[in-house]
Amino acid sequence: MPDPALLRRAHPLSIIRYLGRFLFLLVVPFLRGFLSALTGGFIAWLSGAWIDLLVILSILALAYLKWYKFKYYMCKDLFYYTNGIVFYQQTCIPLTRISSFSTQKAFWLRPLRLTKIVIDTIALGTKNADLTFYVRDEEAARLLEQRLPQAEIQSGRLREFSPGICSLLFLSLFTSNSLLGVLLLSTFISQAGQLLGDELSYTLISSLESLSQKLAVELPSLTYHLTAGMVVVKIPPIAAGVALVLLAGWLVAFLVNLLQARKLSTRRTDSFLCLQAGTFVFKTFCIKLSDICFLDIRQSLVTRLFRLYSVYINAIGLGKEKSDIAAIIPFASRQRVFDQLTRLMPEYFPSPRTIRPNLAAIFKFILQPLLICALVPAVTFLGIFLLPRWDAIFYFAGFMGMLPAIWFLGVRIIDFCSSGVSKEGTIFTIRYSKLFHLHTVIFSEEQLMMVNIRQSILQRRRDKCDLLISTRAEGRYRHHLRNLDRKACIALFGASPPET
Repeated sequence: MPDPALLRRAHPLSIIRYLGRFLFLLVVPFLRGFLSALTGGFIAWLSGAWIDLLVILSILALAYLKWYKFKYYMCKDLFYYTNGIVFYQQTCIPLTRISSFSTQKAFWLRPLRLTKIVIDTIALGTKNADLTFYVRDEEAARLLEQRLPQAEIQSGRLREFSPGICSLLFLSLFTSNSLLGVLLLSTFISQAGQLLGDELSYTLISSLESLSQKLAVELPSLTYHLTAGMVVVKIPPIAAGVALVLLAGWLVAFLVNLLQARKLSTRRTDSFLCLQAGTFVFKTFCIKLSDICFLDIRQSLVTRLFRLYSVYINAIGLGKEKSDIAAIIPFASRQRVFDQLTRLMPEYFPSPRTIRPNLAAIFKFILQPLLICALVPAVTFLGIFLLPRWDAIFYFAGFMGMLPAIWFLGVRIIDFCSSGVSKEGTIFTIRYSKLFHLHTVIFSEEQLMMVNIRQSILQRRRDKCDLLISTRAEGRYRHHLRNLDRKACIALFGASPPET
């Protein structure tokens, strides 16, 4: 245990974070106010207002005590901290056991010269970081120096990569989620109404309404002629409104992703991989190489057609917040991606497939998307038959539903042509698809947790199997490969086949 004189306290701003842990106590004044409204009215509530005040003061006092009891000390060998109000705890973490050490500088913290410190290990929960607190910028720099000494950075073996603006644009373009953008947009509109009055919120919503009506009414010639059957689909106002909201949501998500990926850079030393990115919240992650679970070379159907690749990492402590950037190499050509991958992570380089599906396995890949492609028109025409007055809406919904179904079919066809598994030394490479993305996952055998070789009745005749590989991650991550040769998979993973 270090000398108590060396222990330091976090910045008092951490008290605000601790308040959230005791907000459940507010149920007492809420229940008291509800019961007072049912029985005695305002006078009865006012007579017991001292209870509400006492609860609020208790929350503030508990948050203060939580901050006061938290002290820490960090040197080149360990991180030590104390916490607890009723049950006083002392925790010592060897630095070799810290998986991820990150600093976060939000825009509202910069005028105060404060930094948020986040420390994570493999020992505790998978949803939240193990330890979070606020310190001065100077103290954050000192802690980061203890985690990543300058001697290692200046050793001459430092490798860096900073993508260009085009790569960041592609990254934001192909990773933007319309639903996330819709949520952000709706939150902005509702908060605008609360902060600036209902008039502004009403104006924004009315503008969206009038624009969707204009798209639907003033563009009657805007119809889609589907060549198969020459079906004419007119856009109803509600469909135009939905399309407009989704487009606006996608644009918002695109801008948010672009701002999060701004200033992205990757640095590799002998023992660590450091990621930096962000505009409103500038984040720096320092990750142990041994705690990188796997590399994921990812493609969508569009990026596959343009021969673009992106490289992501899965590591302990990375990705627990939605704004975390896990891409170490954004979208670039195959040659550029593999050149940078050789510089940054030479241990994780994909090997050519040695086990792949045979030609007869194509139906295993395309059966599910074909059923979806058949189901969407069937549901569409059933809806038109039952509700003929809503035919325009059903035509539009059916058309919009067919787009992801056909997209899914295209991904599965490419998955059939590219999926497989291989091993080179102690490094496994697996290729498969998940929903709308193609993945090339590279991991070491130390990260392998479980291999499940699964056979259906139809697969037994040809001695084929589905391969379910579980690798270490925040919890466990499962990869599903379809219709591979069973004996070859058993030999590759060093398992013993069951006696028959």
